[in-house]
Amino acid sequence: MNIMRKVSLLLGLAATLLTTQIVHADDLMAIYERALRSDPVLREADANRLATLESKPQALSALLPQLSAGGSYGYSDTDGANIISQVDTTTGDTVDVPNKFDQDSTTLNWSVDLRQSVFNWDRWVALRRADKQVAQAEVDYRVAQQDLMVRVATTYFDVLASQDTLESEQAAKEAINRQLEQANKRFEVGLIAITDVQEAQSGYDQAVAAEISAKRNLASAKEFLREIVGEIPEMLDKPKEEIPLVNPEPAVEDDWVATAMQQNLNLLSSEIGAEITRDNVAFQRSGHYPTLELQGSYSGFDSEGDRASSQRAMRVAPGLFPHQCSHDGLPNDGAGQGNHFHRQSLDQGNQGACQEEK
Repeated sequence: MNIMRKVSLLLGLAATLLTTQIVHADDLMAIYERALRSDPVLREADANRLATLESKPQALSALLPQLSAGGSYGYSDTDGANIISQVDTTTGDTVDVPNKFDQDSTTLNWSVDLRQSVFNWDRWVALRRADKQVAQAEVDYRVAQQDLMVRVATTYFDVLASQDTLESEQAAKEAINRQLEQANKRFEVGLIAITDVQEAQSGYDQAVAAEISAKRNLASAKEFLREIVGEIPEMLDKPKEEIPLVNPEPAVEDDWVATAMQQNLNLLSSEIGAEITRDNVAFQRSGHYPTLELQGSYSGFDSEGDRASSQRAMRVAPGLFPHQCSHDGLPNDGAGQGNHFHRQSLDQGNQGACQEEK
């Protein structure tokens, strides 16, 4: 009997372990890895980075040979009947003779054009600007990654802090509830006045309100975390009770300021942006520079018909064509506006540097 009872207990325990879901607590690194796949802000930065990468081959293609080809083919078929007036040589009279005709003709036109830029300064400026735009997009993506680290850590510990606050408020409510029960019992036996009971009830109501507020704050913190990782984790791993605090190396404030001024990604992005606006000014000014282009074309024409007529022609036209740009009555053609934008980007970079020094 004892053996059967032990076997039953073991089977029941095994069934309980199999049916019970083990709740796994996610640590900070696991949450960050999920955020790398789900955070919409980071995905937007990645999409912008990939889109900007396409500007480099687009700018490079303007410097490569441009080949274009075209052609046309035509076919016509004409048939019908008409009356031809002829003079009879024997009688001298005019005779109408019916005449039927059927004519076919084909035409073929084709051409191949080749253009190669020999000197076009705005295209070289556009290529240089594309390189800097790609570099800025890469830096901005790294900025988004660093910002994600901060946001994940902040929301992660906000959830843990909100959970601790809720547990504290619930414990306080339970303690105040016991005080309220004791006050009611003491009032029933006449040991205290009704005002003491009302005071205890007021404290309990405040504890209930504090618990509701703590629940709302916890729900908001979890919702902020859901926006980053795409879902609300069931449980978060709490930090260890003892966390070693490592002193910074070097322990000199000026050294850290100098490092931040050299390696801060926001400042680096601002510096690259200032160079891009300077290239925009150069691009606007290059519209006044002369250009030199090598052009060549090869074309042909072929026409055939039923009347044994045929026409064929081919044309080869190479050439080197200079172009001189003019102002067209427009002052600076946007160069002045570009200078102001360049100054604006420099001022923004200086402002960011001052904030980093603070």
